[in-house]
Amino acid sequence: MITRSTVEAVQHHAQQEAFKEWREYHATKTPMAVFYDSKEQHLSAVARQARPGTISQFGVDGGATLRLLAAQFGKRRVWGFDAWHKKGPGLPETWTGNIDHSRHFTWTREEYKRLRASMPKNVRLKVGLFEKDTIQRTMSDTPASVIHIDSDTYSPAKLVLDAMSRNIVPGTRIVFDEYANYPGWRHHEHKAWQEFCTEHKVKYEYTGIAHMDVSVLVKSIAKKD
Repeated sequence: MITRSTVEAVQHHAQQEAFKEWREYHATKTPMAVFYDSKEQHLSAVARQARPGTISQFGVDGGATLRLLAAQFGKRRVWGFDAWHKKGPGLPETWTGNIDHSRHFTWTREEYKRLRASMPKNVRLKVGLFEKDTIQRTMSDTPASVIHIDSDTYSPAKLVLDAMSRNIVPGTRIVFDEYANYPGWRHHEHKAWQEFCTEHKVKYEYTGIAHMDVSVLVKSIAKKD
């Protein structure tokens, strides 16, 4: 018989295994990255070192991280992309390896209006599921300073990276909110970034870590004609 305690024990074991896997990855791939105690400290460090260019977040939900970004960049415009009320309950795809999110991230139109009204003046929101044309039309071809990806799962993270490929340049800093250190982490934002790097011959270095979020600095990228 499977009880709640059984499920919790399995989840605990899965998390311990994920931590060990991430620890081994870190030892060889990210040894020079700086550890931060909180998301706030991590984003503050990223902002201090950011190059000129656009600032954007993909996966805003309640806006806590977007507010942090907006505060770090003062009067510079910060873009926030999310679907909010223009999708059904949960994430657009199942976050495998994690808890059930089928009832999370659910918004009504009125809730979204209140969120939009509460945002700092330098924030602009784009509503709807991530679409390559919308992202490219909004961000144009201006080089990116900071890109924050909080899509959780693989497909939207890969779509965002592909859509922003012409904006990603040497000096661009990308923060992934759920990059590692949870069961299944190699199959989502981490996988999207590794595939993107292979396709575009990206050279990068890990710069910061705070629990599950990781930041990278792009050193070079091959641009298509």
